[in-house]
Amino acid sequence: MASSLKGLTERGGVTVVVLDEVDRLVAKSGDDVLYTLTRINSDLKHSRLSLVGISNDLKFTDMLDGRVKSSLGGEELVFPPYNAHQLRDILNQRAEMGFYPGVLEEGVIPLCAAIAAQEFGDARRALELLKVAGEIAEREGEEKVTEDHVRRAQSRIEEDRVGEVIRTLPNQPKLVLFTILQMKRFGGDRRITSGEVYDNYRFYAERAGMRVLTSRRVSEFISELTLLGLIDSRVISFGRQGRTKVIDVKIPVKRSLTVISDGIFSDVAEIPPRYTYRRAF
Repeated sequence: MASSLKGLTERGGVTVVVLDEVDRLVAKSGDDVLYTLTRINSDLKHSRLSLVGISNDLKFTDMLDGRVKSSLGGEELVFPPYNAHQLRDILNQRAEMGFYPGVLEEGVIPLCAAIAAQEFGDARRALELLKVAGEIAEREGEEKVTEDHVRRAQSRIEEDRVGEVIRTLPNQPKLVLFTILQMKRFGGDRRITSGEVYDNYRFYAERAGMRVLTSRRVSEFISELTLLGLIDSRVISFGRQGRTKVIDVKIPVKRSLTVISDGIFSDVAEIPPRYTYRRAF
């Protein structure tokens, strides 16, 4: 730190420090580094330090300690997502650097831009679509990248995203998801309720040698899996029989089970659910 202060003092003027994805820095290392940077000006005589933090999390500052918030001060700027026209401009610029002239069919860049614009205007998403579409075309020996390549790239990226989400789940919610997928795999269009999920969760947990949690905790996992977009759940009424949560799967069953069953659930992967459940209505 002393050498850094000396360098800033000798340089003079204003030094701008930009921290991209600053929320990840704080989540990983705590907010002490931010506090140190915000207080560094008190030790500088002939220079100043200006701090810029970039985050996609609008509530990022909520996780900061009060003293850090106070030291930061400053101004918060919110940038709107890119629209389809802006994304096309970005893609056209990158395509000139990454593809030979005439390789991209006319509708490829507009389609990549439109898909990304519908998904929060993420430029990285648009660039990834274009990149993967190009890789698919190249792998297949095609001379041009087409809209079909883009749509296939979209499916592949989504499958990869789902796989990554599943792999990073803790074992207990992963077991709940495994249970639901098994019920869908063996039950087809039969309706799945939260009560039946819990019965089968206990069944699989015992056979996998895992601790059995309460039905309330499993219900919380179901809600978390819903928020992640892996399943869909809604509460419906059966009249005098009461209310229950009905669950459906939003991800490819076979591929997702392959990802899950690669670990501690391999021994129970081929065991069908123990309980029968009602047909969909």
